[in-house]
Amino acid sequence: MAGDRGVVLRTTPLRESDLLVVLYTETHGRVTAVARGGRKSQRRFAGALQLLVLARYGLSRGRGELWTLDAADVEREWTQVASDVVAVAHASYVAELTDALLPVEQPHDGVLELIVGLWDSLASGGPSPAVLRTTELAMLQLAGHQPALDACAACGRTELAGGVFDPTRGGAICRACAATSRGPDVRPLAAGTLAYLRAIASAGSVDDARAVDAAFDASDRIAAREALVAMVVALVGRPLKSLDFIAKLARSKL
Repeated sequence: MAGDRGVVLRTTPLRESDLLVVLYTETHGRVTAVARGGRKSQRRFAGALQLLVLARYGLSRGRGELWTLDAADVEREWTQVASDVVAVAHASYVAELTDALLPVEQPHDGVLELIVGLWDSLASGGPSPAVLRTTELAMLQLAGHQPALDACAACGRTELAGGVFDPTRGGAICRACAATSRGPDVRPLAAGTLAYLRAIASAGSVDDARAVDAAFDASDRIAAREALVAMVVALVGRPLKSLDFIAKLARSKL
């Protein structure tokens, strides 16, 4: 079928048999659509209303910002990773991040490729903290919120030793400016943590990102994760449900 290529970010039951579906599509960006009978009709939507599926969606404009989803046809799927709870957690987080960060009906080049690249990585090599962080950083960049890692976000000074990571000021803050960074989410930025963040930011491929995991201590990986998660929560203005789920999993697998 002809349609808008995209992925499902989330679904919500609507009335007895319908679904409210949030999609990210190539043509229209993030849209919310009503799938009439979506909770029951297998023929019209053919397994396309779930995570880990790339499909073509037949959309028509409804009222206001709501669209109508008339049909869907699966193009590719990665549902085989559903047996790995950590892999599903990583996929769910990136879907929720896309939903939370990107504005309605404003398509961004590279978003679908980024999501599909993560799914390919999960299917071929399993979950990787560095691959997830690389995807997270890339999504922040696409949304216009790339954290400063090479120079102080406040003054531009490149000497960052003894500085902090301040998610509300845009990332790394030098020692001189750190005195004015206050709040519960401000944290020291150790040299190893900064080096890890820079390494994943410059990773040219999934294989490069995976190699970063083995080159750094767990403490640096955890500190980098907490810094980026704090930045995401500061930008979104609320905790993400998928992060709560990830927090309950073994931290060594994140």
